[in-house]
Amino acid sequence: MGKGIILGIDFSMDFTQLAYLENDVTPKNIHTKNKDTFQIPTTVCYNKELMEWSSGDEAVSKGRLNNSTSYTNLPKMCNKKMRKDDREVVKVFMEYLLDLARRRCKTRVIRNILISVEDLNPTIVDNIKKIFVEMGFEKKQVRIVSHTESFVYFILNQNSDIWVNKVLLVNYNKYDFSLRKLSVMKSRKPYVADVEEKDYSFLENKIKEKLFNAEMDDNAMVQLDKALARQLAKELKDDVVSAIYLVGQGFIDANWDNTIKEICENRRVFQGNNLFVKGAAYAAKEIFHIPTLEEFVISCEGRTRVKITMSLKKKDRDSAIALSDIGQHWYGSNKTIECIMEEPTVAEFTIHDIINKKTDHFELDLTGFPKRPPKTTRLEVNFKYLTEHEIEVEIKDLGFGEFFEASNKSVKKTLKV
Repeated sequence: MGKGIILGIDFSMDFTQLAYLENDVTPKNIHTKNKDTFQIPTTVCYNKELMEWSSGDEAVSKGRLNNSTSYTNLPKMCNKKMRKDDREVVKVFMEYLLDLARRRCKTRVIRNILISVEDLNPTIVDNIKKIFVEMGFEKKQVRIVSHTESFVYFILNQNSDIWVNKVLLVNYNKYDFSLRKLSVMKSRKPYVADVEEKDYSFLENKIKEKLFNAEMDDNAMVQLDKALARQLAKELKDDVVSAIYLVGQGFIDANWDNTIKEICENRRVFQGNNLFVKGAAYAAKEIFHIPTLEEFVISCEGRTRVKITMSLKKKDRDSAIALSDIGQHWYGSNKTIECIMEEPTVAEFTIHDIINKKTDHFELDLTGFPKRPPKTTRLEVNFKYLTEHEIEVEIKDLGFGEFFEASNKSVKKTLKV
């Protein structure tokens, strides 16, 4: 497919990792200083005396010098309206990552980039894309997905015996303690890969200490291990699970003997730190190069979980037009359509919950619109997601060309989905 590489980036709060598609198919991690080190501290430093920037391990080292300012929490910077200084900091870090990738892969060309982040929303997507545009890329060359989506892409690229039943992922680092539960529903096409997420930070709160607290003693660690083992035992009692992944620095820095003993029986258990970055590379393959998961729909945080249709009558036959489908990024699921109603009295909509196998209906009352002869009322239907779980539908009267002027009347409804 030409020269250059397709790059996956796990842009996390503590460490960042890189992977590229070797032969445009298989994800391969990119090491840092030596071939056994893949984690890059998500840190930038500026030394005022030397007037120089540094990133990663060098930034951590130089941050201890006088006249140095260290910057961490870089993903959080992208999660709000960015100041010029914040944009410059993140840009320095991204330029460092791309330079490292080019040197390790011995190429100057990066064709596409896919970045995986913990918290996916329109703000972080827009900010990161703007930074890469400033670096000379086109927007279409860069995509951003959530860690959850990276998890799904990673699992669906494994042998099917891994995901024949549910798959659990426990992520534990300084900033996140959570469970993701993947279910692949293959009863009918499209197959739905649905992820349920749970916050596990309450386990730490019960113990009132964190693993990443330097003062945490061995007894507190044992308590946390037992608490996680008990919690996972509940999950395993309720569901048939074929594989469990333990990821994050927390599982590297300490022993989890009770947890491992609890979860290892009759299922596969994996421990490591590169799942999200390899998932990002797999996602890049799917989006930019060779689609192999076209029969799957991803349903998870950041994506729509229901299909929404509007009822229409065409040529005296009832039909429905889709306003939004399951598995779309909610912040990009806006739609505007125009239609002609025989008599504007009520607009009917249906919410199809494919996962839970149920449907709900709602209506918009149009009786306040002007009375006109049949089939002479043209309507504009504006549909959008306000948040991940809230939609807004607005219908406007457009009149009918030169025969009837638009009345400027409209009706609007907001509801949870």
